[in-house]
Amino acid sequence: NVFNSGGIAMRRGQTLVVLLVFVAMAMAVVTAAVAVVISNTQSGSRYEVGQTALGLAESGAEEAMLLLLRDPAFAGSTLTTVDGTATISVSGSDSKQIVSSAVVGGTTRKIQVVAGYTAGVLTIQTWREIE
Repeated sequence: NVFNSGGIAMRRGQTLVVLLVFVAMAMAVVTAAVAVVISNTQSGSRYEVGQTALGLAESGAEEAMLLLLRDPAFAGSTLTTVDGTATISVSGSDSKQIVSSAVVGGTTRKIQVVAGYTAGVLTIQTWREIE
């Protein structure tokens, strides 16, 4: 028997077993931490793509409002940017319903705007995100 500095008897090989247990525990903690970091990074990326799609959908709705001011018979178009594409459709006669659907990196967001002409002025009645 060999005694360590604390006075506890240690047999040959026990130190190696204890070291291996601590190394295994440390590897488990590091693996879990890496998994959490990867998950958070992917979640953040999905959120950012969704926000980009929402911004593009809103840009499409704003484009439709501008084109409606220029031409009240405007029925829709496509807005293409570096980030993605927004498809704009306009329906209705007195009250115009604008739907702008944007796709960025496989994520789709939609904006619906209801607007109408009051005394020759185009006025937004509602502006909301839809499914």
